[in-house]
Amino acid sequence: MFAWIATLAAGRIQRNVPSLFLVGGILIFVMGGLTGVMVGMVAFDGQVHDTYFVVAHFHYVLIGSMVFPLFAAFYYWTPMINGQQLSERVGRWVFWLNFVGVHVCFLPMHLSGLMGMPRRVDTYLPGRSMEVPNLISTVGAFIMAAGVLLFLIDAIRCYSRQGMGGGGGNARNVYHGGTLEWLSTGNYGIRSIPVVSSLEPLWADARLRENVEAGRYFLPGTTTGARETLITSSSRAEPQYVQIMPGPAWSPLLAALFTAGFFLLLTVKALTLSAICGVLTIVCVMRWVWHNDRHIPQKQVDAGGGILLPTYVTGPQSHGWWAAVLLVIVLGMIFLMAMFSYLYLFGAHPDWWRITAPRGALAPGLLLLGASAGLAYAARPLLARFKRGSGLSAVAMALSMVCLVAALAVDSLDWWNAGLRGDASGQGAAIYAMLAWHSSIVLAVMLSAVYYLARWMRGLAPGPANKTLEALRILFMFAACEGAAALLLPRVLPWGGV
Repeated sequence: MFAWIATLAAGRIQRNVPSLFLVGGILIFVMGGLTGVMVGMVAFDGQVHDTYFVVAHFHYVLIGSMVFPLFAAFYYWTPMINGQQLSERVGRWVFWLNFVGVHVCFLPMHLSGLMGMPRRVDTYLPGRSMEVPNLISTVGAFIMAAGVLLFLIDAIRCYSRQGMGGGGGNARNVYHGGTLEWLSTGNYGIRSIPVVSSLEPLWADARLRENVEAGRYFLPGTTTGARETLITSSSRAEPQYVQIMPGPAWSPLLAALFTAGFFLLLTVKALTLSAICGVLTIVCVMRWVWHNDRHIPQKQVDAGGGILLPTYVTGPQSHGWWAAVLLVIVLGMIFLMAMFSYLYLFGAHPDWWRITAPRGALAPGLLLLGASAGLAYAARPLLARFKRGSGLSAVAMALSMVCLVAALAVDSLDWWNAGLRGDASGQGAAIYAMLAWHSSIVLAVMLSAVYYLARWMRGLAPGPANKTLEALRILFMFAACEGAAALLLPRVLPWGGV
């Protein structure tokens, strides 16, 4: 809220439809937030729980924070998408119908909720004075529906016709925005990547548009024959290398659809269909990134202005390396929370620790995990040093995966044979929670290893450096360290197990 208010206070607000929806959305959101403070009180929440009061509360919050900004986005970005503007006159009608309709529909719900009107019902007993507020809410819903219908009619009119520059990708900057998205675009990005030194570069440099179109900046055309972009340093934004980008494909769209299907099907407990969607998601993601990590004949290219940049880098200079590091940091934090839960439960209820910790898996488990980490670490030197290093690195990653899976199996069987069950005590719940999380990491490692081996079989994992291998080594070594922590903690504390 403070960020929104500061943005409005620091700028000069234009009186147009996007601004109306943004300011109106803030007002509606604040009203919903105030009732949220009310339901935050336990005594009051007990009174209005599962009534129309909470329905009114979350609709105020959702409509103010999501629906009205979405309308603002449609009106603001349509000239860039379609080259044609939605009607400002009709847009004002759309705004006021929705703004008035929200209050007419949901404001009386606070009253009917306090009167005991339950949610998720289609009728109610007569003689309880709920007819009038419910009738008013119904009228408000029809007012909002009229606003949405008017918007749909205007949107169909606008998007059914090709506007100015709709085919050529020339954005109509009707609201005089100062940021780079309002540069003229083609089928793929802008003509050249400009040097930006202000928050509103189009306002700061009146000739920026024509200089970009003339190719006077970085990557004035495709230097490699493929889609590409610049990777720059994080602090000074200095160009470091040219990154080859994936081309148009159906796989990312299908991956998104199957991901949505995976989670939505879980909500209705369609487990088989959800599992199928999960498998298809993984297949689509792997297909999408299949050709991302590849060497090209041009080792260096002129990125513009005589600046020669490499087309392939590995190690800490690569953004993929940093992505892998950040991923394992996040995964490590989640596992630390599982370890904290174990320690908290043991400190609060040591009487729940009923099974003596078995130590038969300590030596073989640690040996397997150490071998897994060592093999993953050795994969890169093998790839760089030997003439047939790609085959040796693939074998090392496969053996590392086998060691990880074997260590997890040894650890899990040790606890199971000791009689520990996840639903029998807090000890079992905490230990099997850590094992379950570690199992998901091992599953990800297995899929990663299969992906790398498949790329190696197709000749897509050449030496002396390979970004895919760099990222997977980090994930493999993290999985080995996490497995060692899951193996040691419940066997070290408590020593006696009881």
